[in-house]
Amino acid sequence: MKTYYPTINLLRGIAALLVCLFHFVGYNDIRGDLFSPNSLIHELGELGTNGVFIFFVISGFVIPLSLSKDHFKLTQLHRYLSKRFIRIEIPYLISILLILLVGLIFAVKNNSNYTVSIEQLIYHIVYVIPFSSFEWYNIIYWTLAIEFQFYIIIGLLFYFLSSEKQVAILTGIIIFGASSFIGQDNRFVFHYAPIFLQGIILFLMKTERIHSKKGVFLISICILATAYLHSIEISIFSALTVLAINYLEINNKITNRFGEISYSLYLTHGLIGGNILYLFSRYITSHPGKIILVILSLCTSLVFSYFYWWLIERPSRNLSRKINVHTKHTDPQVIHEGHK
Repeated sequence: MKTYYPTINLLRGIAALLVCLFHFVGYNDIRGDLFSPNSLIHELGELGTNGVFIFFVISGFVIPLSLSKDHFKLTQLHRYLSKRFIRIEIPYLISILLILLVGLIFAVKNNSNYTVSIEQLIYHIVYVIPFSSFEWYNIIYWTLAIEFQFYIIIGLLFYFLSSEKQVAILTGIIIFGASSFIGQDNRFVFHYAPIFLQGIILFLMKTERIHSKKGVFLISICILATAYLHSIEISIFSALTVLAINYLEINNKITNRFGEISYSLYLTHGLIGGNILYLFSRYITSHPGKIILVILSLCTSLVFSYFYWWLIERPSRNLSRKINVHTKHTDPQVIHEGHK
């Protein structure tokens, strides 16, 4: 069974880059918008929000692929979740500490009071901010909450997906897919089920658990459901992601490294690029100047994310590798996952 799809590295990098452009081009503060909401560049930047849904499709594909490779059983759920928690939590928590530190620096500079709510911090750690009265320290964290819910759901759902019986596999797909229509609360992963399912069904095709024709039909249904529940734009981006994973084979050092740092870029681009825009956008009024500032913010964020990956994310990934999902197997080559 093929377990490594290098094109996913490029897709992860593109997804993170799209999210960066969405936030940088759409930047606004008390002084107003960096670019006029009616401008072409602002409208193009709006497309960047689709990077999130590229990540969702990728997670739908690589997480069950990783579980399959590890011969995952439901009794190993706690080990699997511990592995995932360490992999994403350490870089996430340190990014929160950096945000709080920057907030403290600005408070001291402006001679204003600065307090940290322990309750809010705890809610961040367990990803339940949407169910509280608090706001995320960084708006992009909402996707991590959805992803972690998905890790739990796929662990439970894998009993059906790993079955040799077509009826069981289809039952798992229908249960998860139908959940998106039963409750459309965007705080829950079920709201995004048709997007994750596109990756899941591709996994089932690649591992020959379902016939390719049946898989194409099911993915087409999910694409239509995505268009209905979300938008045609999101359905197009998710479908293109599926096609890229299935048909492209891109494997080189640059795209692989781009994918490796994508999670660090995703976590820290607001902290680095966002503050560059905050500090310097007031001095730039020309359109070309603003474009150059966005490029500078992006380049600085990329450089910082590399060091963040090297110092923070890579060690946490190596630590998570030491937790074997299956006690009789060592952890084999790591599959590049979602934006984690």
